[in-house]
Amino acid sequence: MFLLLGLLPACTAPSVGVMGGAKTKMDVGQFSFTVRHKGARAEAYRTNIMRKPKAREVFAAGATAIERATGCHVVRSSVRGDVAMIQADILC
Repeated sequence: MFLLLGLLPACTAPSVGVMGGAKTKMDVGQFSFTVRHKGARAEAYRTNIMRKPKAREVFAAGATAIERATGCHVVRSSVRGDVAMIQADILC
């Protein structure tokens, strides 16, 4: 149990493309995210625990969180990931 708790901070570790970029916490509906962005790339990490979240809802909320946190538009065709992390290209 303690090992699992020790690994939780690694779940929001940024990928190389957004490392060193801005970090913002954002709530969209029932979802909580940590959004990281740098240049034309952004990532939203879902931070709340949910049982079987619907992928369509998570992707929509993640894209909204990225837009709110960055003030930029998400390139919808670039949205990828899973119910834990959403990546997208942004246009500012």
